Amino acid sequence: MVQIQNKPVEVNVASTLDGADRVTVRLGEGANAVEMTLTPSQARLLATELIAAVNRAEVKASLKVGDNLWRRNGETRSGYAAAA
Repeated sequence: MVQIQNKPVEVNVASTLDGADRVTVRLGEGANAVEMTLTPSQARLLATELIAAVNRAEVKASLKVGDNLWRRNGETRSGYAAAA
């Protein structure tokens, strides 16, 4: 797996000699750059998978236990509930 932090990401549309469109994704720069040339269908699938992964990561981050939350397996905390 290539880990690229704070490196440029370029996404472009290019046409092949036969007129077909391709989506090029370039990660990084220089000799360490990674470039993918995808069909529109492949690019759409990659975009869908990226969006789903980002959503999962964001939900996971938002569900992390804060100081004001109590989550332990099998334990409950008794307390007073207040209604506004």
